[in-house]
Amino acid sequence: MSTSSCVLAGYTRPIIARGWHMKRWMGWVVFALLAWTACAGATDVRKTAEASMLVTGWIDVAPNGSVHDYTIDRVENVPSAVTDLIKKSVVGWKFHFDEPVDAMQRTKMYLRIKATPVDDQHESIAISGATFGDGGDAATDHVRYKDRQPPSYPHDAVESRVSGTVYLVVRVNRQGTVENVAAEQVNLNSYGRESQMRHFRDMLADASIEAAKKWTFKLPTTGKHTADPYWDVRVPVAYNLNVMGAPKQDTYGKWQVYIPGPRELVPWLKAEASMTSSPDTIPAGSISQANTSLHLTTALDGA
Repeated sequence: MSTSSCVLAGYTRPIIARGWHMKRWMGWVVFALLAWTACAGATDVRKTAEASMLVTGWIDVAPNGSVHDYTIDRVENVPSAVTDLIKKSVVGWKFHFDEPVDAMQRTKMYLRIKATPVDDQHESIAISGATFGDGGDAATDHVRYKDRQPPSYPHDAVESRVSGTVYLVVRVNRQGTVENVAAEQVNLNSYGRESQMRHFRDMLADASIEAAKKWTFKLPTTGKHTADPYWDVRVPVAYNLNVMGAPKQDTYGKWQVYIPGPRELVPWLKAEASMTSSPDTIPAGSISQANTSLHLTTALDGA
């Protein structure tokens, strides 16, 4: 019995991912996708199939913008090819602070790693997106959830076995309620004709937006943002199809099917906030400030 739930760089080489050769893994990805695409009439699935994982950690940035050190969360769960890629890239990163700092700044790091096939023997992996926090300050320095009821899972999406993640941008006013909300990106875990994918992206986005309008938040009570007129935050909403009674799977450090949707312009979001962060790097169930004082100025591959 099934039930649905809604919960809130690179180089090319042969890749071994925790005992699975990536070529074999990609074959299983295509097989899984074909279950939906057979009825959808989509073609050339392998060309568009991607494997992706979200890697989180911490980074220490010196006052001159260079990287002093970094750590990867649960590094033992992350494939060595991915940790090697991150190590190779991070050494070349340079950052800019909105205001001068005189001490090391430690902040959260969220990285989206993407793998795509090159030929029958090789896959290419790259850091496709990154988001960095606004320093390791106290929780009360930032917007936090107060009341957040999850959206309903649209019936048509459940019937079609469609899952995915909606990445919202929410503007919180000084009353702790939602002043504005928009879907910045919607990623699906199923592939079909573009018209079908657009239909399901819109369906999941609309359900998420309607629910988010009723959310309330706790405002910053300490730190430099207490007097802000509003706060823009990014919130991912994940739609998962689960087997009733089955334990929740730990997917950290594992490759997942990932069909990225187009990134939409949010007119009321500051251009700098839109450009300097990647929506799909925010872990499900979390909340991330859209406007941060730390900005990566070099390419994700460190060049």
